[in-house]
Amino acid sequence: MKKFTFCVPALLACLLLLAGCGQTGEKGGAPTPTPTVGPSAEAKAAYEAFLAGDISLFDSESVERWGLNDWDTVLSGELEYTYLDLDGDGGEELLVQWVNDPGSYNGVFHFEHGKLFCWENDMVEATSRNYPLKDGTVVYQYDYNGTCSYTLCQCQPNGDKEPVSTLFIREELIPEDSTAPCPYYEVDGEEVDEETFEEQLKTRVTDQLLDRSAWMALK
Repeated sequence: MKKFTFCVPALLACLLLLAGCGQTGEKGGAPTPTPTVGPSAEAKAAYEAFLAGDISLFDSESVERWGLNDWDTVLSGELEYTYLDLDGDGGEELLVQWVNDPGSYNGVFHFEHGKLFCWENDMVEATSRNYPLKDGTVVYQYDYNGTCSYTLCQCQPNGDKEPVSTLFIREELIPEDSTAPCPYYEVDGEEVDEETFEEQLKTRVTDQLLDRSAWMALK
């Protein structure tokens, strides 16, 4: 990692300049990550009310589309949550999941202009899951018929996920008479050996997972 040394006046000038700049990035490109220390007081109040069961800050279309009428059912489970800036706008999203098990449930919620928006509310598909990395990248993991794929995505300001990297592994043939190569390893569309795959999975995903201490139990 490169290190830079600033004199105090120059540093203050840079901070003032950054304070006046937007952080959304160019259209269609990845947003520029912005360090944050937690959601704003208004956002935190909205998130906490939602975690207590209040869905009034969502519009009716979102409630219908994402099945938020069943939110009380989700809340009856063993959940944990954290805050993380996923789209680089300087505001932190609310991430909720089943305790240490995003495959059973995972959700992402965004606060903006006094409203809540749902970016993910997955309580059905146990073979897939979304979970965050330390830098705000979201991993979409899909397990199917002896294979496992990892798609690393960056969230856009509207909640869409833009793929930036992929890893794929096949460790079992299902059905057994399949002619697909097995074992098989792939990184960003290119076949690699097992050692390279494991190294890339560790570097890109497993070493970048949030610490368990980042998650707070929802009581």
